[in-house]
Amino acid sequence: MSLPDYRDTFVRCLGALKNVAYKQEDCARFSWQAVYITRERFSYFFRGALNGSDTTSFGQQVDLTNGAMSSVPFRSVTLYGATFGLNETITAYSGPVESVIDVAHAFHEASETDYRPEFFYVRMNIVHAGNEGRIARTAESRLRENTNLIFVGLEDSATAELLEESDIARWLATEKPMASRRWYAERFYYS
Repeated sequence: MSLPDYRDTFVRCLGALKNVAYKQEDCARFSWQAVYITRERFSYFFRGALNGSDTTSFGQQVDLTNGAMSSVPFRSVTLYGATFGLNETITAYSGPVESVIDVAHAFHEASETDYRPEFFYVRMNIVHAGNEGRIARTAESRLRENTNLIFVGLEDSATAELLEESDIARWLATEKPMASRRWYAERFYYS
């Protein structure tokens, strides 16, 4: 089995996150969350929302050694996303657990070998302001975009090959695009 490469999907999702973090006028409404569980000392949690004229945003760094938390600019989600993008292999999680923290814990508990993956969770619900060049059913229809996906990053191809042959591989996507009701990226529809 070969792990499907989800790097292009990750890059598109990171671009969409950048757009909602920086160019909010392109959206009528949105909510998003990104969590980056690193293999190093710090992990990062981000979220933002726009509902009418109310905008909220949040960025936080957590020190995994002592539990200390500190604020980081929410727009730095793209910087940390680019850091995740340095992983040589990026694939997607398709298992039953829904929390990225629980997924990271399950990988750690189930592995006899320390694969040291990183995880980047992206959840976006965006209602676009325009019709984005697509054909809507009615003039009032708004283009919606939804993503709910955990990317798994492995630092080198040797680690990816070991993971492919392990029991843990059952939690990873085996095809691209992944067909799942729970895990998906860039689902567009009008409503």
